[in-house]
Amino acid sequence: RVPVSGFILGEMALSAQAPGKLVFPFAPAYLEDMTINLDHPKLSGETTVRNAVTEVAAMVGENVKLRRGFMLSTTAHGVVSSYLHTCPQPGLGRIAGLITLEAEDSSASLDALKRVGSSIAMHIVAAKPLFLSKELVSAAAVENERDVFRTQAESSGKPQMAIEKMVEGRLKKYFEDVVLLEQKYVVNDSTNIKTLLSDLSKEVGSKVTIGNFIRLEVGEGIERREETARPEATACAA
Repeated sequence: RVPVSGFILGEMALSAQAPGKLVFPFAPAYLEDMTINLDHPKLSGETTVRNAVTEVAAMVGENVKLRRGFMLSTTAHGVVSSYLHTCPQPGLGRIAGLITLEAEDSSASLDALKRVGSSIAMHIVAAKPLFLSKELVSAAAVENERDVFRTQAESSGKPQMAIEKMVEGRLKKYFEDVVLLEQKYVVNDSTNIKTLLSDLSKEVGSKVTIGNFIRLEVGEGIERREETARPEATACAA
């Protein structure tokens, strides 16, 4: 399997204008007929996404398929930042982190937002957050975790008051593990992403928030099969 990324397509999608703050998934069929302009030594000029994928497959000698695509949109005072991991060449990688940062004040420095946004995108790749904020974790999921932690704590035989403290402590750790704003910053674990945004807001003189984020990894969601699997199951898919 070789690293294949539709990141040029992603950049094109990210530049499209769309209302509101969205993470909009595209089915491959929607993207395949899209016309794009490529600037690459081996692939240049105007073509369709379908033809570009076919050309890439021929170049790498693999069965390459376009499996999915996403669009993030932001406000007029926001930026979309990205980070690619395991990147053999520009625009190609196995894992991508994408994030939108938005400032309330139009005078805020977009360069500062891009700088911090790229760093948080790298953090997203490394830390694998599942939610943006604690409020976005469903009540059912929180209660399920709480029940699991309570069962574990009760097995310690400690008093009920101590058990409740243990449960709340483990629930706090759960949020720090899966919620982006609560996670410790991988570049500096003495702070978290929420504090990083607060510091950025002070730097640019405007409140800065995260609109949304995506983490993508080549092959995620594809069921792993034995070497005798059907050819399409082992196709390189971004």
